[in-house]
Amino acid sequence: MNTYKNILYAINLNDENITSIIYALEFARLFNSRIHIVYVNDPQAGYRHPTDREDAVALRVRETVSESLLENLDVVYAVSKGNTAEEIVRYAQEHQIDLIMVGHKHRGKLYSTLFDSDDVNIINTAQLPVLVIPEK
Repeated sequence: MNTYKNILYAINLNDENITSIIYALEFARLFNSRIHIVYVNDPQAGYRHPTDREDAVALRVRETVSESLLENLDVVYAVSKGNTAEEIVRYAQEHQIDLIMVGHKHRGKLYSTLFDSDDVNIINTAQLPVLVIPEK
């Protein structure tokens, strides 16, 4: 059985509903793993979030999940700027990540044809396991 000492959850601060974070935190608890919650701001996309700081990521997580879910978890909050998939893979390599977790929201065919999806780009770029969690 694989052990996951370091898990990376790629958070999208712009999504209103990020229920996949609950699954990611529960998974980290199950495997007694450190979880890195990473937000990547794409500088080409212009204004995305009011702040690019780790405390903004931590605040968003605390607003989304119950405090008890975060108890006794080793959580690292991180931010980066650049291409989302490339930055996630770079971070994973630098921090010896064993598993990447991403939320996925189903989009229509027209949207999928016109726009790249960060989760699909991460899957295509990463050279390690990626767990995709459907957003509700």
